[in-house]
Amino acid sequence: MSPRHYAAQIAALPTKAERQAALEQVPEEWRDLVKTHVRIAWHHPSAHKKQASR
Repeated sequence: MSPRHYAAQIAALPTKAERQAALEQVPEEWRDLVKTHVRIAWHHPSAHKKQASR
């Protein structure tokens, strides 16, 4: 699984606690990169549109 795939799965989780727990499951060498991908996805304007439509 690629870092972006991990990030996509983590960003889709509904709670911060679930996202943090999932991040701990990511291989250590990719954890910082995945965390950065999740932050970018979370703060991207389109992320809020997707959440509002749920």
